[in-house]
This record gives sequence, structure tokens and C-alpha cells, in this order.
Amino acid sequence: MRTGGLSMDQAPPLSIPASFFLTIPLGILFAGYFMFTSIAVSFGSPWTAQTLALAHAGTLGVLAMGMVGALYQMTPVIAGVPVPMARLAHIVHGLLLVGLIGFLWRLVDGPDYAMVISIRSFSLALILFLIPMAWALARPATHNETVQGMRLALASLAIISLAGLVTARGFAGGPFPDEEMLWVQIHMTLALLGWVGGLLLAVSWQVIPMFYLTSTFSKSSRQWLLGLLFMGLVLTLASVFIDIGFLSRGQTAAVAALPAAVAAWLLHPVFVLRNIAGRKRKRSDASLLFWNTGLVFALLLIPTALAALFIYDPRWQVLFGWLAIWGWAGTILHGMLSRIVPFLVWFHRYSARVGLEPVPSMRSLLSQRRIQVGFFLHTASVLSGSATILIQADMLAKLTGLLLAATAVSLASTLVHVLKRRK
Repeated sequence: MRTGGLSMDQAPPLSIPASFFLTIPLGILFAGYFMFTSIAVSFGSPWTAQTLALAHAGTLGVLAMGMVGALYQMTPVIAGVPVPMARLAHIVHGLLLVGLIGFLWRLVDGPDYAMVISIRSFSLALILFLIPMAWALARPATHNETVQGMRLALASLAIISLAGLVTARGFAGGPFPDEEMLWVQIHMTLALLGWVGGLLLAVSWQVIPMFYLTSTFSKSSRQWLLGLLFMGLVLTLASVFIDIGFLSRGQTAAVAALPAAVAAWLLHPVFVLRNIAGRKRKRSDASLLFWNTGLVFALLLIPTALAALFIYDPRWQVLFGWLAIWGWAGTILHGMLSRIVPFLVWFHRYSARVGLEPVPSMRSLLSQRRIQVGFFLHTASVLSGSATILIQADMLAKLTGLLLAATAVSLASTLVHVLKRRK
């Protein structure tokens, strides 16, 4: 494992990222509940309450929890500057959890005030998170493409949060914004490609060489990927002022994102898969199953997005969202948790004793068997959910719900098993 260039002495207390990571299984359980209790035909459109609840259980309950926790951990280590008032992370975590519950409750026929509570909780959480994080990333001790990718992700989060909160007012008894479909497309594009894609690319440039002893990513490849990502996000925002007669406003915004999509869902997967295939250390590692599979799902996203744009069947839009959230980003996040959490536990609880007394290896903290079980459950749920969306059979929806619940239990068991290890 290579940690050169990282400021490990700046790492925050383990309790900060761990609190966010431990909440991720709850988000997966919510998604499983919506799948199990809904009829399959309700997932045939992106605008049903069930689909919206499923999507936001994945984005807010799974991806956001993992990514916010990762930023608290990575920013001081990679940028070399501590996040001010880092202890506020526990308040941010609590507010995000309240906001998630209120949001999902409102979508499944809850009262208007549930969304009001959600909007206020999310707003305060974002203020307490974005300001200290932006302060740290604005003055890094290390300037590299990973820090730039983290900045891009944070800026995207700020924009999508504003757009999402404005749109959410419509669920709280207020008006929806004008040209709602255009803003939904911009919100979705910046969420998947800017916030999720920006951070995933930035993280991969560090963790792939560090944990798997692959060759490092060339500076030119990192710069090109960042440039394409930035270009696609800027063009997406500029589409607000562009009107192409034969395309709807939402389609125009989606097409404008093509450079970013090529970077995140074509070039980046190809580069990473190539580096993994040529890695120096051939020792088997079950967490690589997640990386390889998630990157293959990424390669399916551009064709699926084009089908969603130009085929008059809303199931393609739902399938695209499912593959992007749970197939691509969710799979990779799950895999990173199985590698990063053992590393954090080993670093915080054992590294200072190396050379003074026998300490367990990082690999021994989590068995490969546990990781493999989580992988097979996660992958099975992706495939089953895809079939549910396309075939719309109730039995498949219930099966997917059970697989999601099993994935949540498996992940929770894995995290608790590692985090309870003591000196």
C-alpha cells in the first residue's frame, strides 16, 4: 500500500466518517422497502412517487452519506488542510438523516410539513457542511487534480442542492419552478456527473494506486478528464439560454452534458480497468470485484441515456437512473467501503503500535468471504432491479426488495464487524 504525498497526520477522528458510513445500510433498506411494497408498474415512469422515493433513497440515503463522510476524511489527508470545525460533522449527519426521513415520508403520502422539515434540515446541513469544506479546499497545502476534482464536486453539490430545494417546495405546498423539466435535467446531470462523478474520479486517482498497487494515472489523463467534465457541466448550465427547435429544453440540457458523460462513463472506466488489469500485485482482492463491475455498468450508461432521450418509453429513463445510482456509483461506493473502512480502523487503532508489539494486518480485519457475499447480493439486486423496470413483474420487484434488504444487512454487518475491532 502506498501513502506517499498524503497527510495522514491530518486525518479526522474515526467517528466522523464512520457515523456517515454506518447510515448507508439504512438508505439501502429504504430502497428495498419501496421496491418490496410497490407494484412493479409504478417503476415504469420516472415521475411516480415510488420512483422518486427509490431514486432519492439511493442518492440521499446512500451516495450522499458515503460521499460527505469521505470528504470529511479525504480533504485534510489529500489537501493537507484540516476542515474547520470538523466536529460539526455530527450535527450535519443528524440533519441529513432527519432531512432524508422527512423527504421520503412526504413522497409516500406524508403531510406537507414533512417536506418543510426536510427542506429546513437539508438547508442547515448544507450550510454547516459546505462553508467549512469550501474554506479548506480553497487553501490547500497540496495542489493537484484530485483537489480540483473535489472542488468541482463541492461546487456541483452547492448548485444541485439549491435547485433541489427550490423544486422540493412544490411538495411542501408551494409552487414548482417554471420549466420544471429543464431544471430537473440540470439537477440530475450535475448530481450524477458533477457531484458523484467529480468525486468518484478524484478518489479513484488516489485509492486505485494506493490500495491495489497499479500504475499511477498520468497527469495529462487526469487533466483531460477534468477538462471534459468541467466543459460538460458548464454547457449544461448554459443550456438554460439555448433553444434548439427540434429538441425539448430537457433534451438540450442532456445533450450538452455529453463531454462530461464521455469523461465519467467512457474514458475513466477504460483507464481504470486498464490500470487494474496491469497492476503489479496480482494477489486476489474481493473489493476489486466491485470496481470492475461498477466500471462495466458505467460503460452501459451512455447508450442507456441515449435510449432514454430518444425512445418514447419512460422505462428507459428509470433504467438509466437505476444503473447510474445503484449499478455504477453504488457498486463502487460499496467496494470502497470494504477497503477504506478496514484501512481507517487499522490506521487509527494499530498503526502507532507497529514495531512495538504484534498487530493484525489490515487484510485480516475483514475476510474476503464477507466482501464476496456483499458483492454477489449487490450485483444480484442491480440485475433484478433492471429486470423489474423492463418487465414490470411484481414478483421481480419483491425479489429486488429482498435482495436490497439482504445487501443492507450484509453491509451493516461488515461495517460493524470491522469498526468494533479494538486494540
